[in-house]
Parts: sequence; structure tokens; C-alpha cells
Amino acid sequence: MQLLRAINVLTLASLLILTGCFGLVDDTITPADGEDSHTHSDNNEPSSTFFINTNQQMVENLIFNQTTGDATVTSITLSVYSAAVDPDGDNISCGWDIDLDGNVDYPTICTGEFTNLTIPIADWIQIPGSSGSIHSIALIVVDEPGAAIAGILDLQVPYVSGFALYAFAGEDATGSVTDGTGDDLVRITMSQGSDLNWASVSVKISVDNGAPVTCSNGDASGDCDLIEFGTTGDQFWSVGDGVTIVESGQDLCTSGTCVIKVTITDTREGKTLDETTAVAE
Repeated sequence: MQLLRAINVLTLASLLILTGCFGLVDDTITPADGEDSHTHSDNNEPSSTFFINTNQQMVENLIFNQTTGDATVTSITLSVYSAAVDPDGDNISCGWDIDLDGNVDYPTICTGEFTNLTIPIADWIQIPGSSGSIHSIALIVVDEPGAAIAGILDLQVPYVSGFALYAFAGEDATGSVTDGTGDDLVRITMSQGSDLNWASVSVKISVDNGAPVTCSNGDASGDCDLIEFGTTGDQFWSVGDGVTIVESGQDLCTSGTCVIKVTITDTREGKTLDETTAVAE
């Protein structure tokens, strides 16, 4: 009887050891194949909203040439709105990145703010087949634990009168002004802007505040004519190219020295591209 009891005790002890009750078996739970063993954060990303403020006009910032009186656009200022929230209630920081380099250029108030942004004219891209331009900016929002979002806002600038995406410089042409009817008056050179198709370009001049006169483009059919210089083998007026405005059968400058105001218009869009003034003498 005692022998049977001893055998039972030994059997029970063996079973307990095998089942790990004595701590001899590793009871650590390991992730199944393909499962992530890293600890996950419950931090949620912020959320944002933004739009361009169309109730405030865009403003072109100019520099003036004191010699010629010409104005050149250096940048465009416009208004945008933004607001953001963090669903976890964490502190957040917000701001506009206007050159898409990942850094905030204009910090904003996250609870909602209108911000005036000034964007260099060189950053705008001409829209093919249009007189407008486009530029993209980003609203960056970062919460305190480090979660970040960035939303892209595309800005489009339609061509408007006085908005000098185009700029032209004027100067006196070679030769003296006489009482004849074929004098070279002034030279006009494009200094800023995208290519213009000559078929949609109109050039008018006003001599000493007189009535505007439309110049013909190389065929001498008007009272003034345009003689191209620069790259003349294509159908476009490009930066660096220009025209000499000459009399064409009319003595437009009769005083020997005349102030000539030149207006360049895109007839396809019906918009004035630029106005410049030069003295013919």
C-alpha cells in the first residue's frame, strides 16, 4: 500500500513539472508570425481646413525704374484662411509653407486666422494655353507628440489689368526726330513675362497725350509700324525681344522731342499687359 502511494506521488510531481506549474516552462507569449511586436501609440493626427480669401484682391508689389518710369512686379500678396484642431486635445502648431520646402514661413493661429502671404513673382508658373499663372503652398500642422499633416492649396492668378506679369521697357530709338514721316521713335523691349503670340498683340501709342494710334505689325498699314528686333524667326514676342516703333506716312512727332506712351494689349484676352513711356528726340 505504501509503495502504491509513493508511485502516485511521483507521477503527480512529474505531471506538475511538465505542465510548468513549478516555473520550469517559459510562459512568455510571443507574437505570431507577421504580427508587429512594437508598442502602438494612440495619438491621432490633427485635422485642418483652408481656402483662399477671394473677397480680398490680390496686390502686386512693384519696384520702379526712376529713369524710365517703368514698374516691375516683384511679388504678389494675397489672403488665405486656415484653421486646425487636434482630436486628442494636444497642443498644435500651424503655419504656411509658401515654397514647399517643408518649413513654415508664415506661422498662424490654429483656431482660425486670415493671413496675408507675399509670394515672389519668380515662383509663379505660367499655365499653358492661358494668361494665368499657378503656385502651390502648404498648410503644415504638428501636434505636441509629433504627428504632422500637410495640406496643399493651389493658387491661381487670372490675368487682370495692371497685374504686370508682363513688363516692357521703353527707350529712345536711334536717329533724330525730324519733320519727316518715317522717323524711328522709340524702342520697346519685353523685360518680363511669358511668350506672346504676335497674332494676339496690339500696340498703341499716344504722342504728347494725343489720341491713341494703333501701330501695324510690320506691314506699314497704320500711321505707325512695328519693326521687330531680337529673335525674329518665330511668331512670339519673348523676353529680350522688342520692337522699334516708326512713323509710317505720318509726322507723328512734330516738335523734335515727344513723350510717347505705349500700351501693349493682349487682344485674345482683352487685357492690357503693360504701359510704358519713353521720350523720342
